[in-house]
Amino acid sequence: MPGRRGLLALPLAGALAGPAAAAPDVAPIRRRLAGLRLGANLERWYPISRDNQPRRLGAGWWRDFRAAGFDHVRMFLPEVAKTGSGTEIPGLFLDAVQDAVGAGLPVLLGMADFFHQNEPWGERDWAALRERARFFAGRTDPGMVVLAALNEPVFDDAASWLPMRDRLLGEMRRAAPRHLLMWGGHEWCSWRSLIQLRPPADPATVAEMHDYVGGDTTAVEERFGAVAAWRDRHRMPVLVSELGGAVGHETDRAAWAADLAQSLPVLRRLGLPATLWSYSHGSWWRIQEDDRPSPRPGLLPRG
Repeated sequence: MPGRRGLLALPLAGALAGPAAAAPDVAPIRRRLAGLRLGANLERWYPISRDNQPRRLGAGWWRDFRAAGFDHVRMFLPEVAKTGSGTEIPGLFLDAVQDAVGAGLPVLLGMADFFHQNEPWGERDWAALRERARFFAGRTDPGMVVLAALNEPVFDDAASWLPMRDRLLGEMRRAAPRHLLMWGGHEWCSWRSLIQLRPPADPATVAEMHDYVGGDTTAVEERFGAVAAWRDRHRMPVLVSELGGAVGHETDRAAWAADLAQSLPVLRRLGLPATLWSYSHGSWWRIQEDDRPSPRPGLLPRG
């Protein structure tokens, strides 16, 4: 009989046993994802700068981040209009990725921030996606790094989003033929939008969802149970790659902690890995004090 950790991983592990799991390029990262429980986001510029100056958190920071109880990390690059088209900013993110991987942490890495249906990308954005994907595909370990095109899409409905999702995945796959790719639903990666969708034709993908809903145990179990059912029905792994509390609790640490105390046990029971939002320079959903690698005391439930 599997132990407690094995039981928690069984639903995701089952989803990972589909046809793509045998592919040698994605099998190692799929195995790692099956064992994940809790990670954290490093929001936008946080991994690479402070006070508008470049900085590297360093290997020691990442070791302490892992020692604080996190088993993976998510980061994404700001839009090309804010970074420029060169490799300087991607290079700084590469340093962060390599330091995180060196500490034994799988990395979920997005190539861009938003894609709004009413503000379609221009050629510069598409070119940046391709260039960034090629840059990281050639310099990161597919056994430790999952690549995503976006942080979040903002589309009216599934019918509008699916052709664009598939185009984005196609661009990513041509640039990164050996990496596992991640995608989400049309409404800011919400759970409601995810469960409306069919998985893509590309078998080497995983799905993500973002959650800022909160609620009591019944509400939490209802929405995450629906996500787990979708995962099992489609044999498509899902990561809760942004987890905050309820909207309105952004700076209320006690209320946020109460939200996490409701959601995290349910996610663990369902085998849905969670990635907290976020290590940040801002005040909303700020996990840490200063630049410390450990969460603020009392934020996370024991165990």
